[in-house]
Amino acid sequence: MKNLNIKQFCGSAAILWLMIAASGCKSCSPGEPGTPGQYTIEISRTETLKKETILVHLVPATKLSLPGWETYDMGKYWTPGDLKRQEADYVKLEFKAGQTSPLSLPITDAKWKEWKAKHVTDVLVLADLTTAEASRPGNQDPRRLILQLGECVWPSKTSVLRVQLKASGMEVLTPLR
Repeated sequence: MKNLNIKQFCGSAAILWLMIAASGCKSCSPGEPGTPGQYTIEISRTETLKKETILVHLVPATKLSLPGWETYDMGKYWTPGDLKRQEADYVKLEFKAGQTSPLSLPITDAKWKEWKAKHVTDVLVLADLTTAEASRPGNQDPRRLILQLGECVWPSKTSVLRVQLKASGMEVLTPLR
């Protein structure tokens, strides 16, 4: 009888342990980006742009601020004196003419800690690319690329999000999950 009680106790304890362990596991639901992560954001450019000086801003966005950034006129943003640009909490990267090496915001940069405290879910890559096109919303504008930071968007163990600037716009080189 005593042996039976010990087996029941051990069985119950094992089931309880499995339930606790399973509830703490991260899982990615379809269509959900998951918890925002931190990544090195690395920006490179194609040969066709190597002779140009190009300014790039990495702008943090939250769930609440993202819609305003998705529809903001990129021509207006890059106009001198634009208030939205002046008030944005961005990281500035600047490619000089002839520069060949990529630029980055390292995963270790203090900005990530600030952005995490502000519940940043996305980073917008805004590039001052020459274009004859009118401003368009979201990623349809060649001067704007929205990078979701959710851990379920990228393969596990991804630490670098690579973006390439092209004359026609921007391309994410890091494969999605």
